[in-house]
Amino acid sequence: MKKISLIFLLCEIGSQAIAQNLVTNSGETITMTDGVSMTVQGDLLNSGTILNEGGLRLSGNWSNDGDYHSVSGTFTLSGANQIFDPGASTYGNLSINSTGIAIINDLIISNSLDLVNGIVSLTPDTKILLLENAIINGGNENSYIEGALFATTSGDFTFPIGTESEYLPVSLSNIQASDSVGVKAYSSPLTASISSGLDAISQNRHWEVIGGASFMAESIRLPLSGQNFIDNAEEATIGFTNDLENPLSIIGTPAIDGSLESGFISTSASILPGYYVLGKESLVAPPITVINVVTSLQDGKHDFLRIENIESYKNNLVEIFDRQGVKIFEMQGYNNTDRVFRGSSNVGSRGVLQTGSYYYTVKLTESKREAGFIYVKN
Repeated sequence: MKKISLIFLLCEIGSQAIAQNLVTNSGETITMTDGVSMTVQGDLLNSGTILNEGGLRLSGNWSNDGDYHSVSGTFTLSGANQIFDPGASTYGNLSINSTGIAIINDLIISNSLDLVNGIVSLTPDTKILLLENAIINGGNENSYIEGALFATTSGDFTFPIGTESEYLPVSLSNIQASDSVGVKAYSSPLTASISSGLDAISQNRHWEVIGGASFMAESIRLPLSGQNFIDNAEEATIGFTNDLENPLSIIGTPAIDGSLESGFISTSASILPGYYVLGKESLVAPPITVINVVTSLQDGKHDFLRIENIESYKNNLVEIFDRQGVKIFEMQGYNNTDRVFRGSSNVGSRGVLQTGSYYYTVKLTESKREAGFIYVKN
Protein backbone atom coordinates (compact mmCIF):
# COMPACT_ATOMS: atom_id res chain seq x y z
CA MET A 1 0.00 0.00 0.00
CA LYS A 2 1.34 3.43 -0.92
CA LYS A 3 1.61 5.80 2.04
CA ILE A 4 1.55 9.57 1.58
CA SER A 5 3.47 11.75 4.01
CA LEU A 6 1.64 14.96 4.91
CA ILE A 7 4.79 17.04 4.58
CA PHE A 8 4.86 16.52 0.83
CA LEU A 9 1.17 17.27 0.26
CA LEU A 10 0.47 20.04 2.71
CA CYS A 11 1.82 23.16 4.27
CA GLU A 12 2.85 21.83 7.68
CA ILE A 13 3.08 24.20 10.67
CA GLY A 14 4.37 22.37 13.75
CA SER A 15 1.95 19.55 14.45
CA GLN A 16 -0.75 21.13 12.29
CA ALA A 17 -1.06 20.57 8.54
CA ILE A 18 -3.14 22.83 6.29
CA ALA A 19 -4.46 22.16 2.79
CA GLN A 20 -6.82 23.98 0.46
CA ASN A 21 -8.32 20.94 -1.26
CA LEU A 22 -7.27 17.35 -0.80
CA VAL A 23 -7.76 14.22 -2.92
CA THR A 24 -6.58 10.77 -1.84
CA ASN A 25 -6.42 8.07 -4.48
CA SER A 26 -7.01 4.36 -4.11
CA GLY A 27 -4.02 2.74 -2.42
CA GLU A 28 -2.89 5.96 -0.72
CA THR A 29 -2.92 6.38 3.09
CA ILE A 30 -2.86 9.50 5.22
CA THR A 31 -2.18 9.05 8.93
CA MET A 32 -2.69 11.59 11.71
CA THR A 33 -1.22 10.34 14.96
CA ASP A 34 -2.19 11.55 18.42
CA GLY A 35 -1.38 15.25 18.74
CA VAL A 36 -1.29 15.83 14.98
CA SER A 37 -4.12 17.75 13.30
CA MET A 38 -4.96 18.54 9.72
CA THR A 39 -7.17 21.35 8.41
CA VAL A 40 -8.64 21.19 4.94
CA GLN A 41 -10.02 24.58 3.98
CA GLY A 42 -11.72 23.30 0.83
CA ASP A 43 -13.11 19.90 -0.18
CA LEU A 44 -11.78 16.49 0.77
CA LEU A 45 -12.35 13.57 -1.63
CA ASN A 46 -11.18 10.31 -0.12
CA SER A 47 -10.73 7.23 -2.29
CA GLY A 48 -7.82 5.91 -0.24
CA THR A 49 -7.42 5.43 3.51
CA ILE A 50 -7.42 8.07 6.25
CA LEU A 51 -6.30 7.04 9.74
CA ASN A 52 -7.24 9.77 12.21
CA GLU A 53 -6.04 9.47 15.80
CA GLY A 54 -5.42 13.20 16.06
CA GLY A 55 -7.72 15.82 14.56
CA LEU A 56 -9.23 16.46 11.14
CA ARG A 57 -11.03 19.76 10.47
CA LEU A 58 -12.90 20.30 7.22
CA SER A 59 -14.44 23.50 5.87
CA GLY A 60 -15.67 22.13 2.56
CA ASN A 61 -17.44 19.02 1.35
CA TRP A 62 -16.56 15.43 2.25
CA SER A 63 -16.87 12.54 -0.18
CA ASN A 64 -15.74 9.14 1.06
CA ASP A 65 -15.38 6.33 -1.46
CA GLY A 66 -12.48 4.84 0.50
CA ASP A 67 -11.86 4.06 4.17
CA TYR A 68 -11.93 6.39 7.15
CA HIS A 69 -10.77 5.00 10.52
CA SER A 70 -10.72 6.67 13.90
CA VAL A 71 -10.84 5.48 17.50
CA SER A 72 -9.72 8.51 19.50
CA GLY A 73 -9.36 11.14 16.77
CA THR A 74 -12.02 13.79 16.12
CA PHE A 75 -13.43 14.82 12.76
CA THR A 76 -14.75 18.40 12.92
CA LEU A 77 -17.00 19.95 10.28
CA SER A 78 -16.56 23.72 10.45
CA GLY A 79 -17.71 25.23 7.18
CA ALA A 80 -20.87 26.60 5.60
CA ASN A 81 -23.49 24.66 3.66
CA GLN A 82 -21.35 21.54 3.61
CA ILE A 83 -22.22 18.26 1.92
CA PHE A 84 -21.16 15.14 3.80
CA ASP A 85 -21.12 11.69 2.20
CA PRO A 86 -20.05 9.21 4.90
CA GLY A 87 -19.53 6.31 2.54
CA ALA A 88 -19.31 2.89 4.19
CA SER A 89 -17.11 3.99 7.11
CA THR A 90 -17.96 4.20 10.81
CA TYR A 91 -17.04 7.47 12.54
CA GLY A 92 -15.66 7.45 16.07
CA ASN A 93 -15.94 11.09 17.12
CA LEU A 94 -17.70 13.60 14.88
CA SER A 95 -18.13 17.24 15.83
CA ILE A 96 -20.43 19.55 13.88
CA ASN A 97 -19.72 23.27 14.14
CA SER A 98 -21.10 24.43 10.82
CA THR A 99 -23.65 26.91 9.53
CA GLY A 100 -25.46 24.04 7.85
CA ILE A 101 -24.68 20.56 6.62
CA ALA A 102 -26.44 18.01 4.43
CA ILE A 103 -25.73 14.33 5.02
CA ILE A 104 -26.55 12.32 1.91
CA ASN A 105 -26.03 8.72 3.11
CA ASP A 106 -26.40 6.82 6.37
CA LEU A 107 -23.99 7.99 9.07
CA ILE A 108 -22.82 5.56 11.76
CA ILE A 109 -21.26 6.85 15.00
CA SER A 110 -19.38 4.52 17.35
CA ASN A 111 -18.31 6.92 20.10
CA SER A 112 -19.66 10.47 20.13
CA LEU A 113 -21.55 13.00 18.02
CA ASP A 114 -21.15 16.60 19.21
CA LEU A 115 -23.72 19.15 18.03
CA VAL A 116 -21.97 22.49 18.54
CA ASN A 117 -23.65 24.61 15.88
CA GLY A 118 -25.63 24.14 12.69
CA ILE A 119 -28.68 22.19 11.61
CA VAL A 120 -27.84 18.73 10.29
CA SER A 121 -30.18 17.94 7.38
CA LEU A 122 -30.57 14.35 6.25
CA THR A 123 -31.74 13.51 2.77
CA PRO A 124 -34.90 11.33 2.50
CA ASP A 125 -34.46 7.70 3.63
CA THR A 126 -31.17 8.61 5.31
CA LYS A 127 -30.48 8.20 9.02
CA ILE A 128 -27.89 8.73 11.73
CA LEU A 129 -27.22 5.63 13.84
CA LEU A 130 -25.54 5.75 17.23
CA LEU A 131 -24.07 2.37 18.02
CA GLU A 132 -24.23 0.85 21.50
CA ASN A 133 -22.55 3.09 24.12
CA ALA A 134 -22.26 5.98 21.64
CA ILE A 135 -23.44 9.34 22.97
CA ILE A 136 -24.77 12.55 21.48
CA ASN A 137 -23.93 15.92 23.04
CA GLY A 138 -25.64 19.25 22.54
CA GLY A 139 -28.91 20.06 20.86
CA ASN A 140 -30.74 23.40 20.86
CA GLU A 141 -32.58 25.76 18.53
CA ASN A 142 -29.38 26.37 16.56
CA SER A 143 -28.01 22.84 16.46
CA TYR A 144 -30.08 19.71 15.94
CA ILE A 145 -30.81 16.89 13.50
CA GLU A 146 -33.43 17.31 10.81
CA GLY A 147 -34.19 13.69 9.97
CA ALA A 148 -34.23 10.25 11.56
CA LEU A 149 -31.92 9.72 14.53
CA PHE A 150 -31.46 6.14 15.75
CA ALA A 151 -29.81 5.07 18.99
CA THR A 152 -28.82 1.62 20.18
CA THR A 153 -29.59 2.23 23.83
CA SER A 154 -31.59 1.33 26.90
CA GLY A 155 -32.84 3.45 29.76
CA ASP A 156 -33.54 7.15 29.21
CA PHE A 157 -32.56 8.96 26.02
CA THR A 158 -33.25 12.38 24.47
CA PHE A 159 -33.28 12.71 20.68
CA PRO A 160 -32.21 16.27 19.66
CA ILE A 161 -34.23 16.38 16.46
CA GLY A 162 -36.41 18.88 14.63
CA THR A 163 -37.76 20.02 11.29
CA GLU A 164 -36.38 22.53 8.81
CA SER A 165 -37.82 25.38 10.90
CA GLU A 166 -37.90 24.34 14.58
CA TYR A 167 -36.23 22.28 17.26
CA LEU A 168 -38.55 19.49 18.46
CA PRO A 169 -36.64 17.17 20.83
CA VAL A 170 -38.18 13.92 22.05
CA SER A 171 -37.31 12.12 25.29
CA LEU A 172 -38.10 8.46 25.95
CA SER A 173 -37.70 6.89 29.38
CA ASN A 174 -36.78 3.32 30.32
CA ILE A 175 -36.26 2.17 26.74
CA GLN A 176 -36.30 -1.59 26.30
CA ALA A 177 -35.24 -2.89 22.89
CA SER A 178 -33.08 -5.56 21.34
CA ASP A 179 -32.22 -3.27 18.41
CA SER A 180 -31.90 0.45 17.76
CA VAL A 181 -34.85 2.82 18.11
CA GLY A 182 -35.34 5.90 15.95
CA VAL A 183 -37.33 9.12 16.20
CA LYS A 184 -38.16 11.59 13.44
CA ALA A 185 -40.04 14.91 13.48
CA TYR A 186 -42.34 16.15 10.73
CA SER A 187 -43.62 19.67 10.02
CA SER A 188 -46.83 18.41 8.40
CA PRO A 189 -50.21 17.41 9.88
CA LEU A 190 -50.78 13.76 10.68
CA THR A 191 -53.11 12.16 8.14
CA ALA A 192 -55.08 10.02 10.57
CA SER A 193 -58.63 10.27 11.88
CA ILE A 194 -59.20 11.07 15.54
CA SER A 195 -61.27 9.14 18.05
CA SER A 196 -63.72 10.52 20.58
CA GLY A 197 -62.10 12.50 23.36
CA LEU A 198 -59.81 14.39 20.97
CA ASP A 199 -61.20 17.73 19.80
CA ALA A 200 -58.24 18.60 17.55
CA ILE A 201 -54.61 17.78 16.82
CA SER A 202 -51.56 19.82 15.80
CA GLN A 203 -51.50 20.87 12.17
CA ASN A 204 -47.81 21.78 12.03
CA ARG A 205 -45.95 18.88 13.66
CA HIS A 206 -45.94 15.21 14.58
CA TRP A 207 -43.36 12.56 15.42
CA GLU A 208 -42.65 9.00 14.43
CA VAL A 209 -41.09 6.47 16.80
CA ILE A 210 -39.44 3.66 14.85
CA GLY A 211 -38.61 0.41 16.60
CA GLY A 212 -38.72 -3.36 16.29
CA ALA A 213 -41.17 -5.79 17.81
CA SER A 214 -39.25 -5.85 21.10
CA PHE A 215 -39.22 -2.06 21.58
CA MET A 216 -41.06 -0.47 24.47
CA ALA A 217 -40.62 2.62 26.64
CA GLU A 218 -42.41 3.87 29.75
CA SER A 219 -42.98 7.51 28.81
CA ILE A 220 -42.58 10.07 26.06
CA ARG A 221 -41.90 13.82 26.41
CA LEU A 222 -42.70 16.34 23.66
CA PRO A 223 -42.33 20.15 23.33
CA LEU A 224 -45.51 22.25 23.57
CA SER A 225 -44.42 25.62 22.15
CA GLY A 226 -46.16 27.09 19.12
CA GLN A 227 -49.47 25.27 19.55
CA ASN A 228 -52.08 28.02 19.53
CA PHE A 229 -54.97 25.58 19.13
CA ILE A 230 -54.52 24.51 22.78
CA ASP A 231 -56.14 27.11 25.02
CA ASN A 232 -55.10 25.87 28.46
CA ALA A 233 -53.01 23.17 30.08
CA GLU A 234 -56.03 21.09 31.04
CA GLU A 235 -56.78 20.48 27.35
CA ALA A 236 -53.27 19.43 26.32
CA THR A 237 -52.76 15.74 25.62
CA ILE A 238 -50.85 13.33 23.37
CA GLY A 239 -52.49 11.32 20.60
CA PHE A 240 -51.09 8.04 19.28
CA THR A 241 -51.70 5.56 16.50
CA ASN A 242 -49.57 2.62 15.50
CA ASP A 243 -50.76 2.87 11.90
CA LEU A 244 -52.09 5.78 9.85
CA GLU A 245 -55.03 3.60 8.85
CA ASN A 246 -56.15 3.52 12.51
CA PRO A 247 -57.63 6.49 14.40
CA LEU A 248 -55.62 8.48 16.90
CA SER A 249 -56.48 7.98 20.55
CA ILE A 250 -55.32 9.64 23.76
CA ILE A 251 -52.42 7.78 25.37
CA GLY A 252 -51.82 7.83 29.11
CA THR A 253 -52.43 10.71 31.50
CA PRO A 254 -50.63 13.90 30.45
CA ALA A 255 -48.39 15.98 32.71
CA ILE A 256 -47.24 19.51 31.86
CA ASP A 257 -43.75 20.76 32.70
CA GLY A 258 -43.60 24.53 32.35
CA SER A 259 -46.00 26.63 30.28
CA LEU A 260 -47.87 26.12 27.03
CA GLU A 261 -45.57 28.70 25.43
CA SER A 262 -42.25 27.04 26.30
CA GLY A 263 -42.91 23.86 28.26
CA PHE A 264 -43.18 20.15 27.64
CA ILE A 265 -45.89 17.52 27.88
CA SER A 266 -45.22 13.95 28.89
CA THR A 267 -47.29 10.85 29.43
CA SER A 268 -46.54 7.60 31.21
CA ALA A 269 -47.89 4.66 29.24
CA SER A 270 -46.67 1.78 27.12
CA ILE A 271 -44.81 3.71 24.42
CA LEU A 272 -44.73 1.65 21.22
CA PRO A 273 -43.62 2.23 17.62
CA GLY A 274 -46.00 4.54 15.80
CA TYR A 275 -47.04 8.16 15.40
CA TYR A 276 -47.40 10.76 18.16
CA VAL A 277 -49.02 14.17 17.98
CA LEU A 278 -50.02 16.97 20.31
CA GLY A 279 -53.75 17.04 20.85
CA LYS A 280 -56.56 18.98 22.45
CA GLU A 281 -58.70 16.89 24.74
CA SER A 282 -62.42 17.54 24.97
CA LEU A 283 -63.30 19.05 28.34
CA VAL A 284 -66.99 18.45 27.84
CA ALA A 285 -67.48 15.63 30.31
CA PRO A 286 -70.68 14.26 31.89
CA PRO A 287 -71.55 15.39 35.40
CA ILE A 288 -70.63 13.13 38.29
CA THR A 289 -73.08 11.48 40.64
CA VAL A 290 -71.92 10.48 44.12
CA ILE A 291 -73.68 7.39 45.52
CA ASN A 292 -73.23 8.59 49.06
CA VAL A 293 -73.50 5.38 51.09
CA VAL A 294 -70.64 3.02 51.99
CA THR A 295 -71.14 -0.16 54.01
CA SER A 296 -68.96 -3.01 55.21
CA LEU A 297 -71.41 -5.71 54.12
CA GLN A 298 -69.51 -6.48 50.90
CA ASP A 299 -72.75 -7.50 49.21
CA GLY A 300 -71.94 -5.82 45.91
CA LYS A 301 -74.23 -2.84 46.50
CA HIS A 302 -72.36 -0.18 48.49
CA ASP A 303 -68.95 -1.79 48.95
CA PHE A 304 -67.16 1.48 48.12
CA LEU A 305 -67.93 5.12 47.41
CA ARG A 306 -69.12 5.02 43.81
CA ILE A 307 -68.72 8.26 41.88
CA GLU A 308 -70.37 7.84 38.50
CA ASN A 309 -68.49 9.33 35.52
CA ILE A 310 -65.39 10.12 37.61
CA GLU A 311 -63.36 8.31 34.93
CA SER A 312 -63.96 11.28 32.61
CA TYR A 313 -61.82 13.46 34.89
CA LYS A 314 -58.40 11.83 34.88
CA ASN A 315 -56.73 14.32 37.21
CA ASN A 316 -59.47 14.25 39.83
CA LEU A 317 -58.82 14.51 43.58
CA VAL A 318 -61.18 13.01 46.18
CA GLU A 319 -60.92 14.15 49.81
CA ILE A 320 -63.02 13.12 52.82
CA PHE A 321 -63.21 14.92 56.18
CA ASP A 322 -64.78 14.15 59.54
CA ARG A 323 -67.33 16.50 61.10
CA GLN A 324 -64.54 18.48 62.77
CA GLY A 325 -62.98 19.19 59.37
CA VAL A 326 -60.01 16.83 59.82
CA LYS A 327 -58.96 15.12 56.61
CA ILE A 328 -59.20 11.33 56.86
CA PHE A 329 -58.94 10.26 53.21
CA GLU A 330 -57.27 11.53 50.06
CA MET A 331 -56.87 9.96 46.61
CA GLN A 332 -55.89 11.37 43.22
CA GLY A 333 -57.07 9.57 40.11
CA TYR A 334 -60.13 8.02 41.75
CA ASN A 335 -61.45 5.45 39.25
CA ASN A 336 -64.18 3.24 40.79
CA THR A 337 -61.97 0.16 40.42
CA ASP A 338 -58.71 -0.13 42.31
CA ARG A 339 -58.57 3.47 43.57
CA VAL A 340 -61.63 3.82 45.81
CA PHE A 341 -62.81 4.64 49.35
CA ARG A 342 -64.08 1.57 51.25
CA GLY A 343 -64.82 3.11 54.63
CA SER A 344 -61.27 3.26 55.95
CA SER A 345 -58.91 6.19 56.46
CA ASN A 346 -55.67 6.51 54.50
CA VAL A 347 -54.61 9.73 56.25
CA GLY A 348 -53.33 9.43 59.79
CA SER A 349 -53.86 6.18 61.69
CA ARG A 350 -57.63 5.83 62.15
CA GLY A 351 -58.05 2.67 60.05
CA VAL A 352 -61.70 1.57 59.76
CA LEU A 353 -63.95 4.57 60.36
CA GLN A 354 -66.81 4.73 62.83
CA THR A 355 -70.36 4.68 61.53
CA GLY A 356 -71.53 8.19 60.78
CA SER A 357 -71.65 11.06 58.31
CA TYR A 358 -68.57 12.49 56.63
CA TYR A 359 -67.94 15.42 54.31
CA TYR A 360 -66.40 14.93 50.87
CA THR A 361 -64.99 17.15 48.13
CA VAL A 362 -64.25 16.05 44.56
CA LYS A 363 -61.91 18.25 42.56
CA LEU A 364 -62.61 17.57 38.89
CA THR A 365 -60.53 20.31 37.21
CA GLU A 366 -58.67 23.40 38.37
CA SER A 367 -61.93 25.36 38.31
CA LYS A 368 -64.56 22.69 38.96
CA ARG A 369 -65.25 21.10 42.36
CA GLU A 370 -68.20 19.32 43.96
CA ALA A 371 -68.91 18.60 47.63
CA GLY A 372 -71.44 16.98 49.94
CA PHE A 373 -71.98 14.40 52.67
CA ILE A 374 -71.68 10.61 52.64
CA TYR A 375 -72.84 8.05 55.18
CA VAL A 376 -70.46 5.30 56.29
CA LYS A 377 -71.82 2.22 58.09
CA ASN A 378 -69.22 -0.10 59.60
